[in-house]
Amino acid sequence: MSNFFEQELRKLFADGSVIHDPVFVGRACLGGLDRNRQVRAEFVTLGHADHYAALRLTLLDNDQGVLDKLTLRFKDVWGKQKIPNNPYLRDGVDPHIWVDGNRIDWYAYHPTQEDYRQLRQMASDYVETFRIQVPAKDHGPKLVYICAPLRGEVEKNIEFARQKAQEVFQAGDIPVCPHLMFPPIADPGDPAQDLAAREMGLRLVEKCQQVNVYGPVTEGMWAEIHRANKLDIPVVTDSQPKGRTTPRRKKSAKREEVK
Repeated sequence: MSNFFEQELRKLFADGSVIHDPVFVGRACLGGLDRNRQVRAEFVTLGHADHYAALRLTLLDNDQGVLDKLTLRFKDVWGKQKIPNNPYLRDGVDPHIWVDGNRIDWYAYHPTQEDYRQLRQMASDYVETFRIQVPAKDHGPKLVYICAPLRGEVEKNIEFARQKAQEVFQAGDIPVCPHLMFPPIADPGDPAQDLAAREMGLRLVEKCQQVNVYGPVTEGMWAEIHRANKLDIPVVTDSQPKGRTTPRRKKSAKREEVK
């Protein structure tokens, strides 16, 4: 049984472009979506035993479990198919795989190469909607996130961040500096506004091609560094690229001041 399903899944996903590094097990294909997330594709029945009438795609996260599911019904993708010279199927047939004892095959209608291409494209469109896109490398200016302390001497820290942003600008890249964006409109002393500004800062990190870390690393900065690491965004400290290596936490009983 598994050999037939595997054969059909390989026609869709064997090259690894839709599902990365695919592994075929029984009726399912398992592989990568992006960092920490996977995709499972499998043939499923829809209320009629032994009639596999759809392809189901399930997105999985290492921490959160199932993120989303999509069921692609063959009749929705290909429509009802006419079967010439078959008096018993004059109205056509809804495409499905039929398991009849030890015999497994498409029932009456066998998909064409164009059918497989169409199903594959729909699966790809769905998967790509969720896949985190890694910014393409080019020779133009990078979006560089300025990761620096804020709490404590706020005015002094804002000026420090401004100077670092200016250095990035003078180097030809585009500084993204939350210290110059949020303090004028979000009060750091207001818990709700401060939390909203932090979350917005993390969203900005996701859009950047590099994160520059300046000054002593605070808890708020650790959150930004962690988000960059999760997305494989290079983190730079002391003007030296560290790739996915983050600054080492100081061993101290006293907790650092929150950013």
